[in-house]
Amino acid sequence: MIFYVLLLIVIIIAMFWLASFILSHAETVTITWGTLGNVKIDSTDLLIYLVIAFIIFYFMVWLVKSIFTLRRNLRKYKQARLSSKAGQELAQGLVQFTSGHWAESEALLLRNIKYAETPLLNYIAAARAAHMQENYDRRDEYLKKASEKGDDAKVAVAVSQADMQLASHQVEQARATLVHLLELSPNHPYANKLLAKVYYQQEDWKNLFALLPNLKKQNVLKDSDSKKFEALALKGVFQSAALKEQPTELHNLWKKLPAEIKATPQAVLYYSNALISSGDYKLSEKIVLNALNKNWDARLIEHFGKIEHAKLNKSIQQAEKWLEENDNSPELLLCLARLYRSNKLWGKSSYFYESALNMAPNTEAYLEFAELLTQLKDQENAVLCYQKGLRYCVNKKGEPLYLKTKKSADPSKAIKVEEDVEAFYTI
Repeated sequence: MIFYVLLLIVIIIAMFWLASFILSHAETVTITWGTLGNVKIDSTDLLIYLVIAFIIFYFMVWLVKSIFTLRRNLRKYKQARLSSKAGQELAQGLVQFTSGHWAESEALLLRNIKYAETPLLNYIAAARAAHMQENYDRRDEYLKKASEKGDDAKVAVAVSQADMQLASHQVEQARATLVHLLELSPNHPYANKLLAKVYYQQEDWKNLFALLPNLKKQNVLKDSDSKKFEALALKGVFQSAALKEQPTELHNLWKKLPAEIKATPQAVLYYSNALISSGDYKLSEKIVLNALNKNWDARLIEHFGKIEHAKLNKSIQQAEKWLEENDNSPELLLCLARLYRSNKLWGKSSYFYESALNMAPNTEAYLEFAELLTQLKDQENAVLCYQKGLRYCVNKKGEPLYLKTKKSADPSKAIKVEEDVEAFYTI
């Protein structure tokens, strides 16, 4: 820019100097026109006439050019005016869309779309407006026209289409759209996120689990959502494998899992349940026991009591050993109650059920204890346990559970029982 300004200044100075030179050195110029004669004119006047002639010539050329290009210029002016109007209508259409006036928005977005500078944006916005009116045929028509605006438009159109299909519960169509989109753009973050939602809704746990590492790498999910998807996918994968009743497939699946996932209690719990479903109780007990020896976990302790143990007495001894260091664990008390029940030691089982429920109410434990009391023909305490469990289910608030002691012919024995119970609760 500075260069052109300096050049203009130099030209003006040069012209001023040339004019001054000519005026100070004026001469008579003779112009010969063949046989027509000669014309004598002052050099200063000649210069002035030449300048005037040049101006007239330039004006005539401009006038002729303008006449010939008038139609084209008028067309350009009209195009610019309509393009400006289309831009205004795009802005108005988006305002109407955000205001919830879908029909008005759709009409504005399409009115002068052929003059719009960004027809892709108009078509996608119009498709969303039609989608909000639940007119899916018009929506798909606009998206098809938008995709014709170039290869770059196909990705944007596919993302919008999949998003709207998923929102309208067209899950299968959304899946097909996303699979095609990921062929065009394999690492598209939002497409992967939408595909994860599709797999979740279709309960396609295997594909969801395979997709999770990519989602974590792209950081497109919140930590809470990532953990939720991982837990559900892992559980679903193990359940699907367990239904086939092929322990070998379960073992291979477990081996392929990353070490950090296998170290989580949740993964151990899912694997153990799957092994139980497939009939491999021995391995189920082994992996839970190994996990508990490495890291104490309340869920695994409670689950340990539900497993069918090959050597029940040995498992009870192990649980009693844990009790020496974790006597305040309601899950361990419940685990012991279940183990003793499996071993048909009804008195000890009742003792630990009651202790566990007084420490931490549990709907499943209430039911199990009530069933045990019914089995022991202790209907009064069974009804009491059912009542406590029902109130806990409704109110979510635990109540102390004290079994009613049966009257004994020997009063001293009854007192001894009450003292033993009281002594346990003061531990």
